[in-house]
Amino acid sequence: MGISAVQNPTAQQFANGEIHDWYTIIWGFSDHLVEKLINRLGLSQRDRVLDPFCGTGTTLVECLKNQVSAVGVDANPASVLAARVKTDWSVCPTQLFDALDEVIRTYNRSLGQNHGFTNDATHRYLRESGMIDRGWISAVPLRKSLALKRAINIQNYIGKLDRALRLSLIAEVVKTASNVRFGPELYCGPRKVDAPVIEAFADRTTKMALDLYNAPRTTARADVLLGDAREVSSLQHHARQSAFDAVICSPPYPAEHDYTRNGRLELAFLEEVVDVQSLRKHKRRMMRSHTKNIYVDDSDRSYAPEFDALRALLKEVADAAAEKRHGFARLYEKVVAEYFGGMRRHLAAVRRVLKHNGACAYVVGDQASYAGVSIPTAELLATVAEFEGFSVEGIEAWRDRRSSGTGKVVTENILFLRNNRN
Repeated sequence: MGISAVQNPTAQQFANGEIHDWYTIIWGFSDHLVEKLINRLGLSQRDRVLDPFCGTGTTLVECLKNQVSAVGVDANPASVLAARVKTDWSVCPTQLFDALDEVIRTYNRSLGQNHGFTNDATHRYLRESGMIDRGWISAVPLRKSLALKRAINIQNYIGKLDRALRLSLIAEVVKTASNVRFGPELYCGPRKVDAPVIEAFADRTTKMALDLYNAPRTTARADVLLGDAREVSSLQHHARQSAFDAVICSPPYPAEHDYTRNGRLELAFLEEVVDVQSLRKHKRRMMRSHTKNIYVDDSDRSYAPEFDALRALLKEVADAAAEKRHGFARLYEKVVAEYFGGMRRHLAAVRRVLKHNGACAYVVGDQASYAGVSIPTAELLATVAEFEGFSVEGIEAWRDRRSSGTGKVVTENILFLRNNRN
């Protein structure tokens, strides 16, 4: 496999902040990189791209800017909302401004009411889960955020206007109202006495409307689906006219990142998570990549034992974990096995909806999160992909970074695959 360097922009360093910055997440990858990959794969308006781990839609937005149609899939409802809003440029900016005015007027009336907020499903979940007591969000900013949520609900908008307003809401709940910080894991900073929630919401929504005025004209289309990346072959109805020409994505890495924890406030304000059961439903759709979304009946590891390198890695992880005293260490070997087994399922499903000679670019990172054992993610996924019928065209280094858990320097790579084997 060839190894070469790719210029390494910082994550979230967007070339054009418009649209991308409507809502971002800590693990989003750069639009600089996506644009390079679109050009590298030679994609044009005749092609269709699949991003099976689309997150907040960076790949999809860049595809639209380049007149390339795309389909995105994500297991997190907050990410799906963000990606849908960011790829729908048909929203009328004037209507969005009018809706903002109505929401502000309703908010000002709602905020003066002293009843109802504690019965809100969002407040109830935050209280019962202990998030309020642990300082995720303070009383006054929470009350303002719930008043804003109520103001949006009262308008009873449907479709694209409602989605845009709710995206602006959850973005400011995290950025302005909450006490959470990311480094990259979520933690709670100093508790805020107050926060300018409605002002920040107005600024963000205004920015969205202005970006829509200037959005490039495109004949391309982006669809965003809530789903499990291990089952993307169920997208066959989206590939009915033609299969996908390429895949561009960045799947989760096998690391201790709980993707629902970092988006928990957003999920609560969207009422997608109201109790343990609803949270578990979303986690089960996700690739097993950390110890907090492992379940007794998980079985993806059954797809892993055929690979010598992976078996050797699993033994190394199990031996190293045996020396640890904390309870999560006993899950380390299972997480790694479930991850690579799940990615094998995913790759097999992708091949069923990818054209012959279709190209793939997977941005993945090496890891050392489990008992300090080095996990060469791209190399192992290349072995799995070859077994599933892909040709490996190369692994190229994208950037180096320092692991927040171990302090080790780890590499993020781009794994290039092609579906050209019978």
